[in-house]
Amino acid sequence: MSKEELIQDLLANFVKNASEIIGDLSSDRMISESAINPILAKALGFKDFDSLARFYVYQRVGRSLVTSFGMKMENLVKLVSGGEKGDWWDVVKKSKDKNYYISVKSGPRDMNKDQTVEFARRAKLVMKNDDKAHPFIAMGYGKNAWPVITDTLKKQGLSPEKHTFVGKSLYALLSGEKDYYLKLLDFVVNVEAKSIKGKTILELIDDKVIEISKDFARKYKTIDELLEDTF
Repeated sequence: MSKEELIQDLLANFVKNASEIIGDLSSDRMISESAINPILAKALGFKDFDSLARFYVYQRVGRSLVTSFGMKMENLVKLVSGGEKGDWWDVVKKSKDKNYYISVKSGPRDMNKDQTVEFARRAKLVMKNDDKAHPFIAMGYGKNAWPVITDTLKKQGLSPEKHTFVGKSLYALLSGEKDYYLKLLDFVVNVEAKSIKGKTILELIDDKVIEISKDFARKYKTIDELLEDTF
């Protein structure tokens, strides 16, 4: 398979898994797994089962998909770069002139101060041991890294311009093609349609909202009764 086909396959599997996450959600699981915060639900003034189900199904599915896609980003960067999994580093790509040691984050805000300090420590260590090393943080989308990241790197004596690559600059570096991000967007078109026949992810979520709302109505007389059952 070509690089592009491997990336399409990676994303198609993600969408398929997303449909399974939605399918596995039920009213019983939402109660037993404490997916509903009753105090927040009261504060937001939910008056009917549909509103409650819609808010928490979208929240639960959204969080699951963001988390699982973050894990796929490592493999995406690995495929684009042609690199391999390192020991601590998510991806290591070695060549004749330069060795990339990459810490992968989904987006420009997905790293806190402590994580950045640890990256800086690891980066200094690998540069000490490998004179061709170029360690950096790879952020799969966005325009600029979060100030917490850039400010922390500066305090640790590292240049954000050298040690962070965001969005299209990342894909240009990894692929050697200036506009590779456009190619990436182009060849992932219709991944969803190929992965789940007949309905979109949003349609699957809306169907699940209706299903869970009806289940709530069968099991509870009122919203208050449902919320009391979450304790």
